[in-house]
Amino acid sequence: MASSGEARRRERVVEVSSVEITAFCHATEECSRVESSIRNLLPEDTRPKLELAVREERGYYGNPIVILSLVVRDPLLASSIVKYVASRLEDSEKRLLRITSRLRFDPREKRFVIRFSKQSLYMSKLQLVDSDDVVKLTIHLKNVKSYRDLEEFLARSRLIS
Repeated sequence: MASSGEARRRERVVEVSSVEITAFCHATEECSRVESSIRNLLPEDTRPKLELAVREERGYYGNPIVILSLVVRDPLLASSIVKYVASRLEDSEKRLLRITSRLRFDPREKRFVIRFSKQSLYMSKLQLVDSDDVVKLTIHLKNVKSYRDLEEFLARSRLIS
């Protein structure tokens, strides 16, 4: 029989509740390439099934900006996307995620953000960057009570090494 502490610990295993993937397509870019970059974060069998939302906006100086986004609310599908991303990350990128994990986590919103180079993703390479020209993957989590919980989730998901 499990102790009450073990039972509580099992109840609060951190899980993915949803994921969001977002990127901006500027006037100087080919939006189909930005869409390809986004789709390269998805398991191959799900790519044709998931539809991206497209929203047109204007930048500060009136320049057109297209916002491409994908929200996956199904926890099983969202978890499979996280696993797929983890399987494609190089060890050096996983070490960088470990080092910067506190900066990427918003404990109030329970979300973990990873930014990838748009250009590298277009070439099917997952390269972490913290610049402006990115595809942003936001992982929404449930049952995160502490930073330790987050680290355990990241390790279990193989996002960090």
